[in-house]
Amino acid sequence: MRRIAFLSTLFLLLFVAGYIYWFYFNSFSDGAREGVLIKFSRKGNIFKTYEGELVQPGLRSMQGGVINSTVFLFSVSDISLASKLNNALGKNIKVHYVQYRKCLPWRGENYNVKNNENGQYNGQYMVDRIEDIINPAPTQGL
Repeated sequence: MRRIAFLSTLFLLLFVAGYIYWFYFNSFSDGAREGVLIKFSRKGNIFKTYEGELVQPGLRSMQGGVINSTVFLFSVSDISLASKLNNALGKNIKVHYVQYRKCLPWRGENYNVKNNENGQYNGQYMVDRIEDIINPAPTQGL
């Protein structure tokens, strides 16, 4: 009977550890996003985290207007990166992110529903570096 209790407890602990690792620490994807950084702030009730919004331009029409654009919501845990992003407000930047399946409160906001793409929930996006600050192309007069 002790052996069954021991094996059951061990199996339960391994299952819980595997679940926590898979959903909270194993990255689902990583990549880069480019857009204009429109908002960057430090917020939170218990865990203060850095949160940002990046507007990604959508398709452009022949008349020069934007047909569709999306907002990319993300969190930052590195203080030096947060300072760099705060200085890049209003600029077109390219950031590298890591996407996790679920959110931990000390890693940032849960934007699972707000970063909804194609009807899928996308977890938590953590920006870990700025890849480039892109200077806009000079505008030409008509």
